[in-house]
Amino acid sequence: MVASLHQTYPLKYQRRRPEMSLLYRTVESYWPTFVQEQKKVGKVLPLFIQDEFTKFLECGIPEYGFIRTYCYHCRHSGVVPFSCKKRGFCPSCCAKRMNNEAAHLVDVVLPEIPYRQWVLSFPYKLRFLMARNQELTNAALKIFHHTIGSFQKKKAKKNGLGKVQTGAVTFIQRFGSALNLNIHFHTLFPDGVFLESDDGYVFCRQSSPSLEELTQLAAKIQKKVLRCVEKIGLNEDFQESFDEEGLGELASMSVANKSGFGERAGKGIRRFGAKNIEVDPEGRDPYSANVGGFSLNARVWIAGSDRKKLERLIRYMARGPLAMERLTESFPNQLLYKMKSPWRDGTTHVSFSPLDFIARLVALIPPPRMNMIRYSGCFAPNFKDRKSIIKNKSAQKKCAEICNSDLPEKVKHERLRWAEMLKRVFEIDVTICPKCSGRMEQIAVIKDKTVAKKIIESLGEVTTFRPLEVVADRGPPEPWAFQDDFDQRDSTW
Repeated sequence: MVASLHQTYPLKYQRRRPEMSLLYRTVESYWPTFVQEQKKVGKVLPLFIQDEFTKFLECGIPEYGFIRTYCYHCRHSGVVPFSCKKRGFCPSCCAKRMNNEAAHLVDVVLPEIPYRQWVLSFPYKLRFLMARNQELTNAALKIFHHTIGSFQKKKAKKNGLGKVQTGAVTFIQRFGSALNLNIHFHTLFPDGVFLESDDGYVFCRQSSPSLEELTQLAAKIQKKVLRCVEKIGLNEDFQESFDEEGLGELASMSVANKSGFGERAGKGIRRFGAKNIEVDPEGRDPYSANVGGFSLNARVWIAGSDRKKLERLIRYMARGPLAMERLTESFPNQLLYKMKSPWRDGTTHVSFSPLDFIARLVALIPPPRMNMIRYSGCFAPNFKDRKSIIKNKSAQKKCAEICNSDLPEKVKHERLRWAEMLKRVFEIDVTICPKCSGRMEQIAVIKDKTVAKKIIESLGEVTTFRPLEVVADRGPPEPWAFQDDFDQRDSTW
């Protein structure tokens, strides 16, 4: 019976091969050239940027270390390579972090109540100032939380409710749909308030915000954030301190969607649009308001009982900047990136030279010790009644399963393990032998590169691939390969 269950399991683990991807080959071929180009103009990239790219080139490559697994039934031996564990642009590690955070929030933190996603975007100038100034980012986020929380409490007071509490979980995103630097907030607020009573906290749902209310909230946020900018003393001279790290020009180009290398240096990136595409130029949305470049959106709503939809939404909020399936090599020495949804002018694709593409990745990497996930209000760890608010049936069930398991005490307090995450999200069981469907056991952790190379050679795991040829940066050939399917858009920004 057990064997039949193993045989019918949807998928079995197979090692991913990042070295075969276009992203890996592009970084491997052009990263040294990019570093040299920066040195020519007297700029040295910070160590955390260099470490991000170095570790990415080692992520998922068995030659740099792995966990060795073994099946005692059929004597099959396998390897599970180490990951880089970075949070900049690595698709694998960003996906792991995304799924882990989503599972943790749904299983442990968020009670079974309705939620609404609030998205706050900023004008171009503020995006540049917030890119590296954590003080301004923290202040803007605090203003955002306080404004929406006060709005919910005032609405509760009008409805005759007494002392109430609210909270939020925010994901700070640094990227736009075109891989441009775009600091904005994705925040999950309860669609209501927690009423304090003698028996604890009772959730009370509130009505959806109107367009007038969203406009007023956006205006309040704009006023307070601009006042905060003046108080901190940020201005145009802030770019000079940016340039000390060699990131000022890269950040400004990314925010403005401009090219920094080759014949198109200082010009807008090449944009393409599909023919006969239907896009609302006005952007009419009753759940979206824009005041002076401050855009506030509250369209997405999740029912309290729909936990799977909530988890999908959190994955979207916690996702990485790069989607591998949307990156292609359009023509020699040019990369084409497809956006998830068209822009208002009909643009569906953007084109980069390899050096411009690497510059985009550099600008998207968050600085060290910057927390990209923030908890506030009743969801904050230091809130005194947090346990009584977040307590729910799913969390109790999950905690009971962990406490009653035979796991070590240290593991019980950790988040979802890697093997459990693969099984939950992708229906892949790494513990099942791919040959006999028996159980794979961990037998060794190999960190020495020399030993790792000898083992993978004996197992036939040596990977061979042909990297991209490093060529001089130049413009795309004419005529355009997409002339029949795409219209080139105005490249000015």
